[in-house]
Amino acid sequence: MPESTELLSILAETEHCNKCGFCLPACPTYRLTGQELHSPRGRIAMVEAAARNELPNWSGLEEALSYCIGCRACEPACPSGVHYESILEAGRTALIARGSHAFRGSLASRGALYLSKHRRAFGQLAELGRHFRHIVPDIGVGRDLVAMLPSRLAPESLSNPAWPKPPQSAGRVAFFAGCVMESVFGEANRATKNLLQAAGFTVETVSDETCCGAIHLHSGERSSAQEMARHNIFAFERGQWDYIVNTAGGCGAMLQEYPDLLAGEPSWHDRALRFSQRVRDFSTLLLDERATPLSYQGDHSRVTLQNSCHLANVQRIASHPFQLLAQVEGDLVLTFKDQEMCCGSGGLYNINHREWAQAILDDKMGKLEAVEPNRILVNNPGCHLQMQGGVTRHEGLDASVEHLATYLWRCYVRAQGAKTRNPK
Repeated sequence: MPESTELLSILAETEHCNKCGFCLPACPTYRLTGQELHSPRGRIAMVEAAARNELPNWSGLEEALSYCIGCRACEPACPSGVHYESILEAGRTALIARGSHAFRGSLASRGALYLSKHRRAFGQLAELGRHFRHIVPDIGVGRDLVAMLPSRLAPESLSNPAWPKPPQSAGRVAFFAGCVMESVFGEANRATKNLLQAAGFTVETVSDETCCGAIHLHSGERSSAQEMARHNIFAFERGQWDYIVNTAGGCGAMLQEYPDLLAGEPSWHDRALRFSQRVRDFSTLLLDERATPLSYQGDHSRVTLQNSCHLANVQRIASHPFQLLAQVEGDLVLTFKDQEMCCGSGGLYNINHREWAQAILDDKMGKLEAVEPNRILVNNPGCHLQMQGGVTRHEGLDASVEHLATYLWRCYVRAQGAKTRNPK
């Protein structure tokens, strides 16, 4: 049969998949259901069949692609180097062109897509949720969303003491604040700036940045994501910065993949390349050879890390946060079974597919309970919200959820205070 023109361009990528199945144990939805339809191999086969017009009415394709979390754990597991993300997005784009609404999501997720472009309103809504969390009806998505919101940290916990700082010679850094990160977890951004300055970086803000566009792309709003990419590239072109740093694994992955997003626009693609080559996660910069090494002192906590999927599977720097944790004296860093698996957040996945997201999260919470941490560290806002929701619901887990940067800043302040009290 003739091939479908809507998916013709992705056939070359689908043919790289040799159906070996190495992706299966890495896929959270396959592990949850045991169904081939909800595995990377199955989804690739479905897209390929649709592209070749071998799938009558594209039956089942919408279900297969809409229930994918997009964690991309299948990519590093694949021995053939299949770029699964391009297949997934091509399939979703083709379905949307045929009138599918499966990726537009619920009213709550559409609200999140809107608010991501209006950071101040997003922050105000999150603050209202914190204040009135006890009167939100104990049903449905409203309850789950409020359960995810962390309490505000005391302002003094993020103060920047007037200790002598090293010369700002490690490099000039432009800080990408993000939408959810700045609106809900602004303390982590402040902690990151403090750490980078302590490590010898000059940190500057860019006032007219916008959302990275990740949740829009994964919701099928490709043109919106491209518009945001162009906006951010233009905003960060105007300064002579060595790096563009961020605190969110998902945002960092999106920023690094702007060249793929704008591949069809030659002039923007070249600019996207120059932009993406400067993008760094904050953990990478703290380990940079030009950075002033920092000392960290714990408080005898039992600490574990839920790493961002996109930091691990797209940016491929999963080890960097662990290298920083190894430098903290006095705390015990714990590992737990399937630690590398997705928590079920997936951008807006935990809103659009609550039952599946909660089932994946409940499995992770059970494994966390076994090692009894009192601090769960994260490095992505979606993971932060998801893990906070898990801790709120699981009475057997008495732990706080905290961004890695906030934790490291506290440990750095503690170490500096110890040096001041006990000078050699």
